[in-house]
Amino acid sequence: MNNIGKHLHRISLNLRTIIIVTFLSFLLFPEVTSQNYQGKVSIEALHQVYHEGNLFNAKSAILYDGESSEIIFHYFQPEEFYKKINSLGEITIYNPGKNTVTFTQNSQYSSSNELIYYFVNNQIQDMGLRKEGFTPVNTERDGKYVVATWQAPPGMRAISTVELVFDNFLPVFAEYVDNNGKSLKKIYYYDYIHLENFSFPKKITEVAYTARQDSTVKRTTFSDICSGKDIQMDIFNFKIPSDAEKIDFLASFLSCSSSLMLLLK
Repeated sequence: MNNIGKHLHRISLNLRTIIIVTFLSFLLFPEVTSQNYQGKVSIEALHQVYHEGNLFNAKSAILYDGESSEIIFHYFQPEEFYKKINSLGEITIYNPGKNTVTFTQNSQYSSSNELIYYFVNNQIQDMGLRKEGFTPVNTERDGKYVVATWQAPPGMRAISTVELVFDNFLPVFAEYVDNNGKSLKKIYYYDYIHLENFSFPKKITEVAYTARQDSTVKRTTFSDICSGKDIQMDIFNFKIPSDAEKIDFLASFLSCSSSLMLLLK
């Protein structure tokens, strides 16, 4: 009876923990029941990568089409190319300078997994972690911040937990931690702009740590966030010529400049 009593006590504690975490999640993160944004949103972006003592820069414009759930990236520097992604994970990349086109499909590349999708559609409570199999294990307040800890699924060996920090329901920090408690990646979201239907961070800084105790720092600065009639649609309209050379997706990636390779990883 004593062993049974201890077992029932442990079950009671586990159930109480689950109830508390669930209650805090609903209390601190009220569920968003609104439909996906159906309009168009365009954003200009400056991408900067600092890696092994070198600074790389790239510029792009991004278009999100809520009606079709397509996202178009038009890169201008250091080289011009277009990348279109849909909700099925179908990717088309066209390089007008080289007149090459490549196609691939992978559900992990779905437009619904892109950062702009989360913010425009106000799906920022978990930043896509739930879809990846993560489960919430703790939610607590730390002053004005809300800290939510997510446990990685059993099959994910590299990552143990992810900690998301929110300020007034907006994500401001995320940290990915391995099984040894070592930080793998830190992401900072800041300088928010508040629009009619959603809020968007104008700056995101990501620090990824390597096994050699080195780090790669990526900073993206967003500007000219437009919707509706203010969008310059001409910079996103492209047609792939019939004589464009079809190349392998991996070959297309490897042909990019070193700065774009770092950005696309």
